[in-house]
Amino acid sequence: MKKLLLAILCLSFLSSQAQQKKNDWENEAVFGINKMQGRATSYSYKNTSDALSGDRNKSAMQLLNGMWKFNYSDKVDNRPINFYETGFDASNWDEITVPSNWELKGYGKPVYVNSDFQVDLKPPHYPWENEVGSYITNFEWNPNWKDQQVILHFGGVTSAFYIWINGKKVGYSEDSCLPAEFDITEYLTEGKNTLALEVYRWSTGSFLEDQDHWRLSGIHREVMILSQPKVAINDFFVRTKFDSNLDNALLQIRPRLSTIDNADYKDLSVEAKLFDATGKEVMKPLAVSASKIIDEYYPQRDNVYFGLLEQNIESPIKWSAENPYLYTLVLNLKDKDGKELDTRSQKVGFKDVTIDGNVLLINGKKVKLYGVNRHDHSQTGGKVVSRADIEKDVQLLKQYNFNAVRTSHYPNDPYFYELCDQYGIYVMDETNLETHSTRGLLSNQPTWAGAFVDRAIRMVERDKNHASIISWSLGNESGCGPNHAAMAAWIKDYDPTRFVHYEGAQGDPTHPYYIKMGKESNANYAKHLSNPTDPAYVDVISRMYPTLEQLEDMATNPYIKRPIMPCEYAHAMGNSLGNMMEYWDLIHKYDNLMGAFIWDWIDQGILQQDKNGKDYYAVGGDFGDEINAGNFCMNGIIASDRTPKPEIEECKYVYQPVTFKAVNLNEGLIRIHNRQWFSNTSDKLFTWELYQDGKKLQKGNLPMQVINPEASKEIHIPFETPKLVPGAEYWLRVSMHSTETSLWAAKGFEIAKQQFKLPIGIEKNETQKQNLPEISEKRENGMIVLSNKNFKLKISEKDGYIHQLISKGKTIIDGAMTPNFWRPKTDNDERGWKPELKSAFWKTAAQNLLLESLDVEHGQKGQVSVTSVSKIGNKLSLQMTYAIAGDGSIKIDYSLDADTSLPKLLRIGSSFKVPVNFSKMSYYGKGPWENYSDRSEAAEVNVYKGNVDDFVFEYAQPQECSNRTEVRWLQLQNKNGSGLRFEGAQALSTSVWPWTAESLEQARHTNELKKENFYTVNIDLTQTGVGGCDTWSPKAEPIEKYRIYSGKYKYSFTILPLK
Repeated sequence: MKKLLLAILCLSFLSSQAQQKKNDWENEAVFGINKMQGRATSYSYKNTSDALSGDRNKSAMQLLNGMWKFNYSDKVDNRPINFYETGFDASNWDEITVPSNWELKGYGKPVYVNSDFQVDLKPPHYPWENEVGSYITNFEWNPNWKDQQVILHFGGVTSAFYIWINGKKVGYSEDSCLPAEFDITEYLTEGKNTLALEVYRWSTGSFLEDQDHWRLSGIHREVMILSQPKVAINDFFVRTKFDSNLDNALLQIRPRLSTIDNADYKDLSVEAKLFDATGKEVMKPLAVSASKIIDEYYPQRDNVYFGLLEQNIESPIKWSAENPYLYTLVLNLKDKDGKELDTRSQKVGFKDVTIDGNVLLINGKKVKLYGVNRHDHSQTGGKVVSRADIEKDVQLLKQYNFNAVRTSHYPNDPYFYELCDQYGIYVMDETNLETHSTRGLLSNQPTWAGAFVDRAIRMVERDKNHASIISWSLGNESGCGPNHAAMAAWIKDYDPTRFVHYEGAQGDPTHPYYIKMGKESNANYAKHLSNPTDPAYVDVISRMYPTLEQLEDMATNPYIKRPIMPCEYAHAMGNSLGNMMEYWDLIHKYDNLMGAFIWDWIDQGILQQDKNGKDYYAVGGDFGDEINAGNFCMNGIIASDRTPKPEIEECKYVYQPVTFKAVNLNEGLIRIHNRQWFSNTSDKLFTWELYQDGKKLQKGNLPMQVINPEASKEIHIPFETPKLVPGAEYWLRVSMHSTETSLWAAKGFEIAKQQFKLPIGIEKNETQKQNLPEISEKRENGMIVLSNKNFKLKISEKDGYIHQLISKGKTIIDGAMTPNFWRPKTDNDERGWKPELKSAFWKTAAQNLLLESLDVEHGQKGQVSVTSVSKIGNKLSLQMTYAIAGDGSIKIDYSLDADTSLPKLLRIGSSFKVPVNFSKMSYYGKGPWENYSDRSEAAEVNVYKGNVDDFVFEYAQPQECSNRTEVRWLQLQNKNGSGLRFEGAQALSTSVWPWTAESLEQARHTNELKKENFYTVNIDLTQTGVGGCDTWSPKAEPIEKYRIYSGKYKYSFTILPLK
């Protein structure tokens, strides 16, 4: 026994010695040295007036952003030693912009990976070849700092760093996305002061930051100096607690004071004032002595009461995403004579967030979260995002009817939350914690508990006062273990006003139907999406990328007693985001489905130029990074330059705050339902328009409509039935607009809309064409040539397809008009359901068809019919009939008979080329943006005109694009009006590209696309949907009703030359 005890003691001693020998950046127990405690974002002002302005430039804040001296070392051993010493000569060092990522300034390689690292980071083993950035900058002593505490603030540095002031070591920090603050008062001298940083690309903190984004290093957020009195309002926590009726609220304030140099605080007090949005005081000032705050008595049992200052506020205006009403709280530290020594301000939103059984309630209402995941990204700055771009994001979120953001997967810049408070966005604030590569290992390691909990505490401390935050998230894809439980325990005790989320916390082993992870059957997993319930320390059941069936199974599962939320769904990679309406029909159906968050907000492309000066977006692997995840970073519903992509238009429609349903369109009756929870429609304008085949006939404004929250109202649209034109379609469009300019939209901005096809119209009698010019026929070079003075048509005797059409001496089709069953692969196709494997038959079917018969029949004068039959064995038959008229028109009947044993098709149609001078395009169909069978709810049937390029959307990685559905006709013309028109006997699916399908298939970047001297035209019956439940599994395939199964299909269209 003694020998065993001796061995244990020896091992403990050796382990302790080994731990001591670790570098700080290799020691998971060290994540901060001499770093100040986390605290709420605030600035010290001289007086109430300045504090009320909220302008931080009036505060005791000094930015250090700008050009700093910089040295890059590819290895730790190569870094400059003692560069931080006073008098070090850095004149021959480079200069770098702060903030910036050094990889985007030419030092090292930008790396994009979904998870893992480009070096062998496997705890407790660390790479010695760690990259190091050394920074030096100088700043002048500010006379205002006399008798003040001076704090150096770093908003974000990746991944670990030391700092020195005037040659003296100040401290060390990890956590790339939260502030690191250091008290530098004692290090400063009058005159010039030198700040030096040593930044490590990798550290133990990197294991906790294994997120799906660019791995970039350096100082990527603001650097500033903050000063405050020796006794200061260093921090404060504000809560609003409503009564049971949600009428009146208790405003609770807990200030924290800091003191340095044994400063006397006995005669000081803190005063609180509350102002409404007009600047009017709405409560009597509250006061508490500094002594009561600093010398507060903590009992042996229970805990201190939260509200050091509190006041009941009668009927405050509640904050919500719909009405983000903000009060301003001003806290004053005063001396005994009432002199203001330190003044802070904070926007306050009165709100209540509650989980009632399995339903999320915000201010008592069953709010749905129309959410999206947002990464920090700039196409030129990487992780450095300007305040202008942050505000652009928030404006776009509001314009496209989003009401919620998950800060995937780290806390954002404080300015983002400030804007969400102001604009009205519900925020799920997420801890900077993802251990994707090592999965749940670290959450189960006691030595990592401190780092886990520290990140949660600092996030909550910084962001606790933001009205917009409704939830704290414990991180992302980091397994599950006691370290997560510890995070949740601290958060729940410290802030009971918000719910705790963590998708990784799955499975409660005490539940009778618990599924042992890794042992469940595939069928069981597929049906139930893992365990029926989760650990008690999370308040919602969160899952990723459920199918519609899985989501409904969860919603109806009697064992799930908490709200359900897909924290990631609708993977928007490339041309994606199918069946959004089906998801939200389901979410609206069940109260316990509280909403969902799209993956994700912005494409993470890095703007580059090739050797020819052409722009393109670089992705993983484009910088010579051998370990990478390619273009898996391009998942946004907005492009890397913040241009809205077609997918976001579908979001705007699906999320719109009012819906419109037909009641009796013959009588102009519709029903408007207000889906908002807090706002009526009295401040909105409703308009209507009546169209005939794209021509506006009538329009009007409706009288003010007061539709209460969650209520409906039948409305009469006072259009007059027009004189009906044979064959014409009539469309009623109703829309809702803003009546005032807001932060995010101008007056008149369209918020919601609906188009209705009116059940009126008279059929057009088809008249037989008379006196058509004769058509001559001859055989020439393997072609059947049919012609007269109007046209010349060539049909191949080898394949039976049209190969050329000339009208009035101008070539309008040049090359084979071939059947088309394939499409350039989308990301969902390539990475997900893989039709190239499952439906490979159809990729080459058009080339493999063998002509079996070709018949020419001359009918009445000026009419010729050519019929071809092509087959692949007894599995596939295609009959094409060309009815050619002497005026040059050609009606094409397309009949496909595909044996049901064949795989699914990607499209059914025809593809051909027209000369590039036919660049004027117009069509009558769904638009104006690109749309597909499963992503067309937002598009409207109308006539759209422009150049071909106007109707082309280029995805950063080229793929199938630019389709339009429900097309009645399509025209391509040159500048003189000559060209051709395609009219469908039924609605068509069409697209026109300046490239070939092969080019779209093969190019990996837009600069590799070669524009041809012709346009590729696709005239289809249909195309399979884009899908996108995810982009890496069979679930990426479009849902059942948007697939094309083998069988019998017919469609027809007419080609009409335009003179």
